[in-house]
Amino acid sequence: MRSAALSFAIVAAGATAASAADKITIIVGGMEKQIYLPAVLTQQLGYFKDEGLDVELVNSRAGVEAENELLAGAVQGVVGFYDHTVDLQSKGKYIQSIVQFSQAPGEVELVSAKHPEIKSPADFKGATLGVTGLGSSTDFLTQYLA
Repeated sequence: MRSAALSFAIVAAGATAASAADKITIIVGGMEKQIYLPAVLTQQLGYFKDEGLDVELVNSRAGVEAENELLAGAVQGVVGFYDHTVDLQSKGKYIQSIVQFSQAPGEVELVSAKHPEIKSPADFKGATLGVTGLGSSTDFLTQYLA
């Protein structure tokens, strides 16, 4: 886990010609999400500093906000779901996914027990569904399943 998060920071910094002396800002598409725990732990356990890196992790509500910050040049890296890389490439914007924190990427759709009529994505029609943000990974997944 340590090497994955460190590799992400080092490669992201190199991609923007930053040196180890420069502050590296990495935006996280929801630091409270379990999938992004490696980045948070790397910072909290001091592993970035151990490698001589000045890294600031910035929380964002959703990955779509993080990708906008990266494209605008406001941050040197993003910790977010890999599908943003694919989506941006389809729009002619080429970024590279450097590290995957999980063996098998994935998200789930949860349905409240108050809605037993929804048994599959086929039942989504006409229902109000929540996503973390328009253009987010949860939005991509929900649209695909619907």
